[in-house]
Amino acid sequence: MAPFPITGRFVTDFVPHLVAIDTEDTWDQVAEKVAVHSVARRIARPDPHPGYDVLLHGKVLPPESKVEELFATNPVPPLQWFDVRFRETAEVASG
Repeated sequence: MAPFPITGRFVTDFVPHLVAIDTEDTWDQVAEKVAVHSVARRIARPDPHPGYDVLLHGKVLPPESKVEELFATNPVPPLQWFDVRFRETAEVASG
């Protein structure tokens, strides 16, 4: 369990945020920590809520895996930029 600072931005928001995450967090938890700064403030919350995706270099990270799992295989520097977006549903992805 170790705190770690990242730069998080919700896709379509113009404001990035310094967010403290924990290496024990899942990527779903990281997404929530980033989204809280934008969703329902500058970004409308869709109904029903599809959940979130976390992206690193344009690649979606597995939502249930832990931060420490990525860090063990890919060194990530402090303040690394992560994007968060609403999870794409099958209807959106195929249409």
